[in-house]
Amino acid sequence: MQHRSSFFGTAIAVAGAIVVSPLQAKDVSLKAGTFLPSVDRSWYPTIKDWMAEVNKRGKAEGLSVRMVAAGFKAMNPFEMGNAVKSGVLDVVHLPGTFYNKVMPIADAQKMSTVPVQEQRKNGTFDLLRPLYAKNMNVHYLGRWGDGVHFHFYLNKPMTSASLKGFKIRGTSVYQSFIESLGGTMVTTPPSQAYTAVERGVVDGLGWPLWGIHAWGWQKILKYRVEPGFFTAEISVLVNLDTWKKLTPAQQKILHEVQVRLEDNFVKSRAKKNAAERARQEKDGVKGLMLTGAEREKFLKAATDAGWADVIKKDPVNGPKIRLLTEQK
Repeated sequence: MQHRSSFFGTAIAVAGAIVVSPLQAKDVSLKAGTFLPSVDRSWYPTIKDWMAEVNKRGKAEGLSVRMVAAGFKAMNPFEMGNAVKSGVLDVVHLPGTFYNKVMPIADAQKMSTVPVQEQRKNGTFDLLRPLYAKNMNVHYLGRWGDGVHFHFYLNKPMTSASLKGFKIRGTSVYQSFIESLGGTMVTTPPSQAYTAVERGVVDGLGWPLWGIHAWGWQKILKYRVEPGFFTAEISVLVNLDTWKKLTPAQQKILHEVQVRLEDNFVKSRAKKNAAERARQEKDGVKGLMLTGAEREKFLKAATDAGWADVIKKDPVNGPKIRLLTEQK
């Protein structure tokens, strides 16, 4: 009951900031949310650019978008799935881990080794869009984050494909993998991870290659385990009622801007990956490489545990999306 009250209290606060409902006005102003804090310099600029492009192209069609809930300031990201489902938010940039209780199949995209550009052509979107519409009341606009892998960041070395004796801060993204390696997962919001590491509650955390500086974690972590595993994914979801009320021209703008984001992300990703590694090295977070048999064991455990978790959560659609998104 406390969580439900928290959600609806936040919903009223966000909704109350709008004097006139955008869908009752001549022009449509979409209320956006994301798990990322606006101070993040690794991921948030992509969303900022996405919004700027929507606003630029949408001006002639009466379409605009504004950020009303970034990070934990206006709304807990774990509430954003319900917020976009109900229409409190019109659009979100949100990884599946924050809404997989509403949409279990969302966890599958972290396992994908097929680029989003191919997913748009090979039937993946045809599979997902009706499921998202039915179960979450959203239009699945797209996703981004391909090719930026997750890592374990530790304050003590990991010398083999084992996390026995390690406590790792994480979310459901990592849980099955951490447990398969013998580790213990501790769930905290990102905003509490610094204190958890500093006080020894956990020995490290899971996070993508990009973005640890936004939280100051480079000050308390010593190692980044290589190789990376899974892939970052940020779903872009539009409330279905909102989507249906948009004109075809407005829908086209959102579609085209999303495809632009996905294509530009691929073009800039390799340079950004290298820059993030260099920045972490400079600030004392050293790459710790597993090699040979331990490396292969580590990666196999990630694949096996990740897909087993997806299929357990959705035994009907899990195997279908694996066929479409796992490179042969």
